[in-house]
Amino acid sequence: MKIARFAIFYFLLNINFFLFAAPAHAEGEFRTNYQTAYTIDANGNAAVSQQITLTNNFSKIYANSYVLTLEGKQPEQISATQNGNTIPIDVQQEDVKTKITLNFSEALVGKGKSRTFEIGYQVKQVATQNGSVWELTIPKLAAAETVDNYALVVSVPKAFGNPAYISPQPKSKTASENNQNFVFAKDDLTRAGVVAAFGDFQVYDFNLVYHLQNPYQQHGETEVALPPDTAFQRVYYKEINPMPESIRIDEDGNWIAKYKLDPKQSLDVNVNLSAQVFSEPQQLFPNENSSTKDFYLSDSKYWQVNDPEIQELARSLKTPRNIYNFAVNYLKYDYSRVRDDVARLGAKNALARPNEAICTEYTDLFVALARAAGIPAREVNGYAYTNNPQIQPLSLVADILHAWPEYWDPDLKAWKPVDPTWENTTGGIDFFDKFDLAHVAFAIHGKSPDFPLPAGSYKSPNSPQKDVSVQFGQLPATRKSTLKIESTSSALILPFKPSQLHLKLTNSGPVALYDIPVVLETINAQIINDVPKSIKFLAPYSSDSIDITFKIPFSIRGKPSVIKASSQDATMEYNIPVKQSYIIQFAFVFVAILFLFVALVFTPRLLVKVGHILKK
Repeated sequence: MKIARFAIFYFLLNINFFLFAAPAHAEGEFRTNYQTAYTIDANGNAAVSQQITLTNNFSKIYANSYVLTLEGKQPEQISATQNGNTIPIDVQQEDVKTKITLNFSEALVGKGKSRTFEIGYQVKQVATQNGSVWELTIPKLAAAETVDNYALVVSVPKAFGNPAYISPQPKSKTASENNQNFVFAKDDLTRAGVVAAFGDFQVYDFNLVYHLQNPYQQHGETEVALPPDTAFQRVYYKEINPMPESIRIDEDGNWIAKYKLDPKQSLDVNVNLSAQVFSEPQQLFPNENSSTKDFYLSDSKYWQVNDPEIQELARSLKTPRNIYNFAVNYLKYDYSRVRDDVARLGAKNALARPNEAICTEYTDLFVALARAAGIPAREVNGYAYTNNPQIQPLSLVADILHAWPEYWDPDLKAWKPVDPTWENTTGGIDFFDKFDLAHVAFAIHGKSPDFPLPAGSYKSPNSPQKDVSVQFGQLPATRKSTLKIESTSSALILPFKPSQLHLKLTNSGPVALYDIPVVLETINAQIINDVPKSIKFLAPYSSDSIDITFKIPFSIRGKPSVIKASSQDATMEYNIPVKQSYIIQFAFVFVAILFLFVALVFTPRLLVKVGHILKK
């Protein structure tokens, strides 16, 4: 399986952020207090206000100037004031750094004396709109050891929508008439900055190509995995060309499409779909208690659950959070291994070679430790949105896919995705407590660590063409599937003779249908076989069938016989086509046969009796 595995810097979705440098004084000479506010406007631009208080720790040491260095986009409309009076500033631009020097006109001498001043500036595009989501990035607090107190307030327009995720979690949240406000403290921002997304969901449009080949001289079959529904995503299929023979759902929830190929045939399957990604689990289909499936705790060649070292670690870590933190902190991402032909190490080798990890090693280690701790876990392969320039070159010739783990959360009653790779590579953004809107599942690996292959892995030999194309999209106009019921029956239907009725249920819409009830009613007919009361799964534009065996009673009075099938909004009424002439003919034939039988049985006996009488 050719999968380009990688780490993704989610900061780089909005890469131009700012790092606050240490003030130009020796540590310990002053106590510093920062009150910082980011007010985001409707276009994603920020008005930044910093109220800074310097307090002398010594009687003979005081500050006559202050230097603030901003890194990233060039700030605009920079100003500084103290007690309403303008403070002279000097601004120097060096590459991506902006150095702001404040010169104070008065010396403030004396231990415990404080000076409070404000710095303000404008920053463009702190928040950017990607598809249906506004994404916001605010930098971490650099040189935190020189800052005694720090508070950050981020104000975002209500028009951006509800927060889909925020990392780290704010200390508090308030709302005004037009804005929603989030408050963070120093200890929240020393490891990573604020990353947030606003909106109920994100939509991605995909064009996928599957290159199928039959190298043999006889007819053959092959299967491919189509992106499925999960608790966190809903897929809308616009086109599958050509349509497969069938689409089934496997034990992991993968959608498996089957194609028949002629001898030596090559076939390209083109799939066009939209994926709606949620930050919270959705009740798209009935949840199953996946913890009852033994294979989610089993050992495999990449998930060495029974290995003594993994068993010992699992006993000490115990919980999904601890296992996640261990993977984040123990492994180190190796950018030299980011290529499409890299060998997968597996959990045991990841422990032995922690400096050689990529996303599969973070995932394999989490899955193995979770299973060893008795926590059902599995791997997901799929697409993850990023603008990381270290990854982008691969997309020119290959398909960038990502791997992340899921574990079964009994409280959510859903598979919960987490991404230890991204927390490691982003420097601490939390992808455990709150997942993002950037991951789209292509294939789920629980029963097998290798199969099915995800989209983007079905390549032509010696061809590096790109088979996964994606862009931000909008929800399609048609988002509901309708069901159609058709029927075919036996050519000749006669009383007392079992007959067949074949029902074909077709999903004519873009989304899958689940647990479809099928209700059968009869008039003057009897169904004599066991018929399923529901269909578990019906993929977009696909069909399933139900076979019915029935009998009708003997009648020459012309009573109608009907079988009615209904499901959701679809109904089918089958009037059993029994012609009265057939019944009359059948009755006459039956009577004639009966008389013939009587004649054959009783006539010889009667002749014998007559003979005896005549002899007497």
